[in-house]
Amino acid sequence: MIDHDNLADYADPFLYDVENADEEPVGSFLLPLAQQADGPLLELGCGTGRYTLYLTRLGFTVTGLDIVPGMLARAREKAGDLPVTWVEADVRSFQLDEKFAFIFETGAVFEHLLTRPDQESFLARVREHLAADGRFLLTALFTKPPYMQSSDDEEDWFAYDAGDGRYVQVSGINRYDALNQVRHETAHRRWQNADGEMVTRVAPLALRSYFPQELENLLHYNGFTVEARYGNWDGTPLTEASPMLLYLCTRRPDQEQSNG
Repeated sequence: MIDHDNLADYADPFLYDVENADEEPVGSFLLPLAQQADGPLLELGCGTGRYTLYLTRLGFTVTGLDIVPGMLARAREKAGDLPVTWVEADVRSFQLDEKFAFIFETGAVFEHLLTRPDQESFLARVREHLAADGRFLLTALFTKPPYMQSSDDEEDWFAYDAGDGRYVQVSGINRYDALNQVRHETAHRRWQNADGEMVTRVAPLALRSYFPQELENLLHYNGFTVEARYGNWDGTPLTEASPMLLYLCTRRPDQEQSNG
């Protein structure tokens, strides 16, 4: 099962939504891909349902899958009467009795998979659930030297009014494990409660760093063909200057999957 110690950053779904409020430009990127899909959609790591709900409201049939019960509870609350299927499951081991025309993830799901066996288990589940003519979107941060730095000093990251009486200050520490290509981010969220006492929540998060050739090899040797590469959610092509790695893939027929 997934390491629940690596999910502390999602312990407060309300604050997660405040910190990740925008649907654009990701929604605009997803919409034409959803329109081109001839069948149901599956979002892996759907969180509180930002994009699952965005697409459902536009008339698409969407399943949202996540491993964090609290995130799914908030997603159900936000969904109201919308016809969404919510699934609590691990992206490495889920089993659904359905094929999907478009499977996607937008929230660094693949970065949470720190080892090759986990990555390949995830890709195997996608292959099993992807329709023969379906497409799969894999996303990750494009690792650059600034993300490969370590510091023992806590730095201010950002602050915001949560809208529920809390003014939240967020700071953190970054450490990079070059041998395992893992970024360790430890976030500290602080606010005053109703009694004027300072509350501090510490959330460690380990994220796997990826490089373009590494991801392309993983996709190839696990049965996928890369149809298009993008460097950001605005649909620009992938270049050395791109901040993101977005791979739109199709599933190769089983007889074509090989090591060559």
